[in-house]
Amino acid sequence: MATATPYSAPLDNEKFLYKLVIQLLIFCQGSHKLLEPHLLAIGAKLRSGANSHELLSELQAVSKTLLHISKQAKQDVSAGEDDGPASQNNYLLERLDELLSDAEVPLRFQQQTSLLKQRVRANLSEDSYKKVIDSAITLLLNIKDYSASEQKGIDVFLGDLSEKLDELGQDVETAGQANRALIDDREIMNTEIHRQVGSLKDSTQAADELDMLKNQTAEHLDRLLERLLEHKQIEDERQRDAQEKIELMTQKLQELETETETLRVKLKIEHDKALNDSLTGLPNRLAYNNRAEMELKRWKRYKAPLALIIWDIDFFKRINDTYGHKSGDKTLALVAQLLLNNCRETDFVARYGGEEFVMLMPNTSAFQALEMAENTRKMIQSCGFNSNGENVNLTISCGISEFKEGDTHDDVFVRADQALYQSKQGGRNRCTVFEP
Repeated sequence: MATATPYSAPLDNEKFLYKLVIQLLIFCQGSHKLLEPHLLAIGAKLRSGANSHELLSELQAVSKTLLHISKQAKQDVSAGEDDGPASQNNYLLERLDELLSDAEVPLRFQQQTSLLKQRVRANLSEDSYKKVIDSAITLLLNIKDYSASEQKGIDVFLGDLSEKLDELGQDVETAGQANRALIDDREIMNTEIHRQVGSLKDSTQAADELDMLKNQTAEHLDRLLERLLEHKQIEDERQRDAQEKIELMTQKLQELETETETLRVKLKIEHDKALNDSLTGLPNRLAYNNRAEMELKRWKRYKAPLALIIWDIDFFKRINDTYGHKSGDKTLALVAQLLLNNCRETDFVARYGGEEFVMLMPNTSAFQALEMAENTRKMIQSCGFNSNGENVNLTISCGISEFKEGDTHDDVFVRADQALYQSKQGGRNRCTVFEP
């Protein structure tokens, strides 16, 4: 009689779901800033072995975000934006320009990066476009190889450090053995002295004549003196050996201290660079993500108001195209400084990417943040600058959202981004609080 095959459709469905999710992660990686946090979260859950039920909330968030992106895309198309090959090439070049501007490039590659940025910003033919993309890939691979060699150098240093510590451990053990031998010799010497003194007493008591007593006493004293001199010579040699070992260990420790301090300083510099935007001097997106996670935990614990502002420079591309990319860089640096100067010590402002900045404001409601944002917007509006004799007018828009019960950071970020979009659609140079 045949045995019925177990029904495995649910298991097959779950495997198919995992396959689709993994393909989605690979396909969408880097495609849109609003998708990135969700993709990272899904990837982390997959690596931790999450099942389909545990993935459901993140997949629903992706669905909601895709719907929002789709609506924006339709509105942009209806406004007359061109999605042809030339437009796609321009988009890729803009993203490449952002990458080159935001990346922390080692010193030896900075000139090469600067030349590549100039080529990216030039009017390119189709052939030149392909060469620029190839050059960018080569540069990124070179930077990756250099970073790998730097890591290898650190690994070699740590290996050397481990060997030197082992040597120091052996030296300490040798010194300990020498010290124990010295103690043993002293005990033997004490025993010998007691034995010689005892023999001297016995000889004194047994002696019948003074001459005999004198001779026996002299012999015992000579042997005792000889033993003392021998012991002193051995102890002096051990003292010299111990002193040499101590000096050698001191030298090794000083070398280790110098090398370790050099590595510590280097690692701190690299860590600071990794969290810093080189153009504006503000914290970068990675630093923002770290701070956002910390502020979110604090908000959940103390329930104090927490507001998020997304800033975007108006017509930034027009500034680049009209006045040149140096003026664009000057604009970014100026806006960064103004945002930093106009926020409180407890606030956190960072360059999120391109012409976009983000600000976290603890103990601040959305409408309190709006009041501050309006002051900042007006100040920036009045702070244009001169470029080659021409005045560059500067305005900025923002979207504001406040953390509410049950929110994740992504929920608040999406709302603030929607409010920013409303500011742009409403004519720019304005601040908008998200309202459902």
